Amino acid sequence: MVKIETLPFGEVNEETVQRYKISTDEMSFTFINYGAALQSIQMPDRDGEQENVVIGFETIDDYILNPNYFGMCVGRVGGRIAEAKFELNNEVFQLEANMPPHHIHGGSNGLSYKVFETEVIENPNGQEIAVKMTASLLASEDHYPGNLKVQITHTIRADNSWTVHYFAAPDQDTIFNPTNHTYFNLNGGQNDVTDHLLTILSDERVETDKEQIPTGELIDVTGEMDYRQEKPVKIGLDDSYHLTGDPCGSRIELKHTASGRKVAIKTDAPYVIAYSAGGLDYTAQNGRHYSAGAGIALETQNIPDAVHHPELGDIRLMKTETFQSATTYYFSVE
Repeated sequence: MVKIETLPFGEVNEETVQRYKISTDEMSFTFINYGAALQSIQMPDRDGEQENVVIGFETIDDYILNPNYFGMCVGRVGGRIAEAKFELNNEVFQLEANMPPHHIHGGSNGLSYKVFETEVIENPNGQEIAVKMTASLLASEDHYPGNLKVQITHTIRADNSWTVHYFAAPDQDTIFNPTNHTYFNLNGGQNDVTDHLLTILSDERVETDKEQIPTGELIDVTGEMDYRQEKPVKIGLDDSYHLTGDPCGSRIELKHTASGRKVAIKTDAPYVIAYSAGGLDYTAQNGRHYSAGAGIALETQNIPDAVHHPELGDIRLMKTETFQSATTYYFSVE
């Protein structure tokens, strides 16, 4: 059976932030409706010992202040937009240069900084619970074209799977490329993630310049960048992989041999950005310090800066269209 507990977590701009703890028979998943963030996943190892296997915080201040988007959903556009501007329908839009001179992760008025209205949906069979989170992105706040209504639904099932589903409806032509920025660490944070094994079904990755801006070229995965066969995670990984294989099957896997913990990822997104937190340097309110390699983010989405490279991925969302995408994470112990 799947159960849910709701508790207040803090306040942002006089709005109450709620925490939603959803428990299966073996695991628990906690979300907050600030940034539609995943806060924690309590998961057993092969001996039954429970540990949190993602980076998350116990204070709302950490979510407001940290620059790393831990667990949060990001957008309108995940990743960088070069020079913080783009053209759509022959009009140039200037965005916030919050990573000068570039724009990243939707800016300071993006999805990560919203308190979402939330509805809890419990399946009568007791086998799944969803929290549907809704927010609006306004052109007057984030400087993208048009206003956008966004729904992000987190669903937990009795089989210990988590699905994040994105839905968006614009009132005029715009761009949209969301993702989730959860950092996994299957050893419970006892060490960095270099003791994890990563598999990504991908023959090509996006070539980038020294500022991690795509050049518009796909290049073959070779050597230490080739994760088609599982290999240890290296610190410094920050790359966009073009996924191959069946979207109905698992195309990304992360596992920790010592504990037996494993997560297999199924997505309809065409790319995954693998980021092993090479530049991470954050001290939480409780004094815990997170440094390089403390977690790995596996961000399923279209490519960053696709608006400048439509040959690699079209992220336009027309007024007459809606956007939908889903990624499911399957947790198991070997």
